[in-house]
Amino acid sequence: MAETKNTHLVDQPRGSLLHAALSFFVPGLGQFVAGARSRGFSLLLTVLTLFGLSMWTVAQRARFPEYAMATSVYFRIVLACAALLLFLLAVRHLLLRFVLKDPLAETFSMYGVVIVFFLLTIWVGDDILATVVTAEQLSQIHAGTALYSGAALAALWLWQVGDAARIGNTKSLGTKRDGSTRFPSMAGAIVLACLLVFALGYNLTAVDMPKAIREYQDVGILLPRLLWPWRAAFAYDQEVFEVVQKIQAPCTDEASAPPPNPILDDEPWISATPTCGELSSRPVTGGLILGTELTITGGNFVPGQEVLIRWANPIGNPFTPRGMGETTIIIDENGEFETKLNIPDAVISPETATGAQVHSLIIRQESVQVFGGRLSNEMHLALIGLLETIMIGLMATFFGILAAFPISFLAAKNLMAPIMSAPERIVGNVLGLVAGGWAGLQVTDFVSDRLGGLEQAPVQIFLVGAVAVLGLGYLGLQLGGRLSEALLSRLGKGNGYWVASVLLAVMAGFPGYQLGLGFSRGVRSIVVGAEVAAINEELYGIIGAVLVAAATLFYLYRRSNTRRVPIGLMLYAVIRTILNVVRSVEALIYAIIAAIWVGLGPFAGTLALTLHTIASLAKLYSEAIESIDPGPLEALDAVGANRLQSIVYAVVPQILPPVISFTVYRWDINVRMSTLLGFVGGGGIGFILLQWIRLYQYEAVGIAVWLIAITVAALDFVSSEIRERFV
Repeated sequence: MAETKNTHLVDQPRGSLLHAALSFFVPGLGQFVAGARSRGFSLLLTVLTLFGLSMWTVAQRARFPEYAMATSVYFRIVLACAALLLFLLAVRHLLLRFVLKDPLAETFSMYGVVIVFFLLTIWVGDDILATVVTAEQLSQIHAGTALYSGAALAALWLWQVGDAARIGNTKSLGTKRDGSTRFPSMAGAIVLACLLVFALGYNLTAVDMPKAIREYQDVGILLPRLLWPWRAAFAYDQEVFEVVQKIQAPCTDEASAPPPNPILDDEPWISATPTCGELSSRPVTGGLILGTELTITGGNFVPGQEVLIRWANPIGNPFTPRGMGETTIIIDENGEFETKLNIPDAVISPETATGAQVHSLIIRQESVQVFGGRLSNEMHLALIGLLETIMIGLMATFFGILAAFPISFLAAKNLMAPIMSAPERIVGNVLGLVAGGWAGLQVTDFVSDRLGGLEQAPVQIFLVGAVAVLGLGYLGLQLGGRLSEALLSRLGKGNGYWVASVLLAVMAGFPGYQLGLGFSRGVRSIVVGAEVAAINEELYGIIGAVLVAAATLFYLYRRSNTRRVPIGLMLYAVIRTILNVVRSVEALIYAIIAAIWVGLGPFAGTLALTLHTIASLAKLYSEAIESIDPGPLEALDAVGANRLQSIVYAVVPQILPPVISFTVYRWDINVRMSTLLGFVGGGGIGFILLQWIRLYQYEAVGIAVWLIAITVAALDFVSSEIRERFV
């Protein structure tokens, strides 16, 4: 049995030292030379990217990062970790060769080496850092991130060295069913790369678990107010008594001071002596000089309850005079109290202070709150905001459907791919579209002048303009295509094609000219500055026009064998690109732009969500169209149905269930997203929620959160019922 095990170890194919050495010095080079080019390039790109990202992250501790120093330090840490891992691998090799001699142990020992390596990295990490990094350098980098990411990068580096050795020895590689080479799994590299990214993310996100564990009790103050805020949802009746004693400060003339209040028999009263004194003051050198001490007495209050002492300056601004004496007094069993209070530092600016400065000493007693059976103001605001939020989501979904449904047919590859057109027709299409659009603009300007401009009739002018531009543009597109095809066909099949190709190349030069200008004003101005770039920007415009025209002519030359241009696929690519760009921008950004455009409020949120909804639903609808069964569509095409009939009778019935599902789901998303749009001025409950958070009104915040959660749960139930019935 032992001889069999030894034979197994001896017969195992050895790795290629040449390929291993190549990957040791240049990651991925051994794989590339061995024929696994994409694998080698991916490993090279991964190692370089992770090294650069790690180096940048490690250097961010210093206020002014020194990247050269950080690179040197990080490289030394990686080498030290690689040396530790090589030592463990050597120990593993000796154990397998002279002690264990078991293939199963060989498999599990590799996992053990990796685990021991990372445990040792944690255990002796400080010693590794002290060996390869000076104390001054250590103070300028994130040491923990450098150590753990360096260990992961070292393991990845050595893994790809071993991978190159295995791939370099073709005898150790199997074959797949199709005859291609079966390369080893890259699971190890993926796991190590994930560990490295986790180490970097732990630093960049400033994860502080000790602080979270130590200070968890701080949340206990807030959570009860958020989890059960319903007392704040209702109004409570309460009687409030306020009795005022006038106090003059500073005291300019005791004879003109307000008199003490008289003692009353059947109403709450207070009296203070003296009624004239000096204000407290805070010297520039620090400290506090207390003002005149007042003796305050009162009676006829509710026994056993609190009264609050407040102070109002001469212009009527009330505040609690903290630090001047007791501000909360318990009434005795006779309904009376007596206390002392120093006149606070309620200073009025000399520009405002004219004449005698008379302040107000206010004694306030509040009765026990009694349930009033009415909703509170906070609850009213939350309900109105919630209704506004639901309507924002609903309107955005409605307008999004209207635009996304027709756009989705243009973004469906299976519908657009068969659309081909001859250059002879495309020339007229482009010219007719431009002419029709220009005519539509002229009609819009004419109507605008008659109606008094956008200030007088914006909606009417917009509708007329949309109908005129789209209608005349489509008319010009059709008539121009037919006319140009008829005219160019008279030149002969070959001559007409080349004349149309040249005309299309010339027309393509116009957007090419704009691209050249954009390159000069945008990209080139970053390098040389805007003023220098503007000197010869027209030259770049001409270069752009020539390049685009030449590319267009070359493309048409390549299509000369079929004399057909896949105009449908081109339009599909343009629309899909636009949808992806629009969808990639978060709705919060659109809400900020819309708030600048139309002002704060729900309309801004509706515009932002509508734009995002159009892009998202159009993509989902188009993917549903691309997954339909082509049989009915081909059958209708075979019997001569036109494009519109094929879509109505073969496409729409198949996509209706997923369209309903996507639409309801999007409404659910829009309602949840609209709660956040209020944070940037998009209206809805989020706008009120932000104000309550800033004012620390956490009971009101809890009400809003509860209402949002209830609404989302209800919408989820409704959407699931709708999908169950129609999908």
